[in-house]
Amino acid sequence: MKLGDFFILTVSMLAFLAVCGDELVEQEPQVSSVCGGERGYGVASCADTVVEAPSAGDSDFGDPNLAVNGVHGGGDSSSGTDVFSLSLEPGVSDYLTLSWAGLRVTNGSGADLVVFENAFQVSGSVYFMDPTLVLLSQDGANWVEFPHDYVNEDETTYSSDPDMWVGFAGIHPVRLNIDTNPVDPFDQELAGGDHFDLDDLPTSDELSLSIRQDGFRFLRLTAAATQLNPDTGELFPADSMSNGPDIDGVYARYLSE
Repeated sequence: MKLGDFFILTVSMLAFLAVCGDELVEQEPQVSSVCGGERGYGVASCADTVVEAPSAGDSDFGDPNLAVNGVHGGGDSSSGTDVFSLSLEPGVSDYLTLSWAGLRVTNGSGADLVVFENAFQVSGSVYFMDPTLVLLSQDGANWVEFPHDYVNEDETTYSSDPDMWVGFAGIHPVRLNIDTNPVDPFDQELAGGDHFDLDDLPTSDELSLSIRQDGFRFLRLTAAATQLNPDTGELFPADSMSNGPDIDGVYARYLSE
């Protein structure tokens, strides 16, 4: 498939399993989605099902469908507006759970997952970012966090240098735009975004090892600013202008039944 071609993933109308506290409940998928990018070497499909999306309150970007309708990035120095905003209210509206219409995202060559948030370059090495944790699950109840580490010299203060935020989403600008720049989502130079490889999950944990081997069905994005940094015992710091991550979309490279 040539760059610029679009493909449509239609969400099944069957009831879908979603998480509500510790209980699994039935919930209808919310939308079908249009994704852009190459598929010749892998699937490169965007998450198309909203599993759980707590309200973002008074946000102007409170429609979770905007996180599953393809990526519409604003480029290196501009934020996009086709996004779903998380808030910084812990456990209430600081997270979003997505899936790929019941399919498994599996491990393959190179990065297996790309998260497109809404970071952008202010000047030089200064970026506006909303660091975001990436969690994976096979059943929607038990979760594994991608390894991450805030490596600023003073971890209690915020740094606008992307290199300080290792293993977080919400760090790099989004160049991919399925309307105006429909490039390969997994070409980081062309598409931007934050890339994740299932091979980076630890092998010491049983669930992590299982996801490395068999893949996952559910992805959760959570604002880092509402979570404790294990190095300090305090919440991860955030930009003073931040009011929560803005999720544009997520792509997976390999899907399986």
